[in-house]
Amino acid sequence: MARRFVTSTLPGDGKSVVAAGLAAALRAGGSTVRIARADDGESAAADAAQLARLGGVRSNGSPSVVAELSADTDELVIEASPETTAASRAEGDQVLLVVRVGEADDATLQRAIADLQPDGVVLNAVPEHGEPAARARVDAAGGRVLAALPQDRHLAAPTVRSIAAAVEGELSGDAELFGEASRDLVVGPVSAHEGMDYFRKYPDKTVVSRHDRVDIALGALDYEPLCLVLAGGAPTLPYVAQRAERESFALIVTGLTTPEVINAVGPLYGADQFSGARKLQTAVALAAAAGIAP
Repeated sequence: MARRFVTSTLPGDGKSVVAAGLAAALRAGGSTVRIARADDGESAAADAAQLARLGGVRSNGSPSVVAELSADTDELVIEASPETTAASRAEGDQVLLVVRVGEADDATLQRAIADLQPDGVVLNAVPEHGEPAARARVDAAGGRVLAALPQDRHLAAPTVRSIAAAVEGELSGDAELFGEASRDLVVGPVSAHEGMDYFRKYPDKTVVSRHDRVDIALGALDYEPLCLVLAGGAPTLPYVAQRAERESFALIVTGLTTPEVINAVGPLYGADQFSGARKLQTAVALAAAAGIAP
């Protein structure tokens, strides 16, 4: 059994995204794969639960002790902190270091590479045209870039549950969607007629509309948003809430105005956890496109 540790320079750099993508790539290559999340704490528990969603691989679904992991597959992918990785690594194990572009300073990056001696570095959230500079920075620190994952709006987006908390809103509708995120945050247009083409442009969206513009809200629902946020209060027509009870979308009702909603949700982008089946699918697709499996 081959063991592959996935760690990162800083918390939040995207090691769960890379671990999931790596495990899926190895499975697609014909190997049997187990994926695990080491360490303790609320964040580790959430990561372990998310990784357990990955189809075709084995997982405990809860944080694991590295020494107690079963050797029952061809490949074992372990997401772990730098400290756990350094303490648990054995001869023959592979270590991948995830570096989120624009986060760690030069000293932190150099120290992580020197301490862990990773077999490869995976660049995460690489901006358009930013890969050459990011690669050069890793080279200068003594590392070797294995793959680069581009910035992705879906992976950066907050979940419905996080949006509801940020706007102090009442959440209802399809509970299975509360832990999911949509790629785009769309503000309803001035008229329902304009909304037809407007909403069609964004197939994966959360829509923010005034509570008293029922025509805009109903127009948005015809284009299947993940979530509808009604700003300024409860819908003036109960039909909107009734549709949330029987259709597959989430509904958030908040007393905040539309600008206040946007201001509250904006800081969540890039800061929310890697969670939900949709983000998992996105991570797997990005990793496959980047050729992440060594």
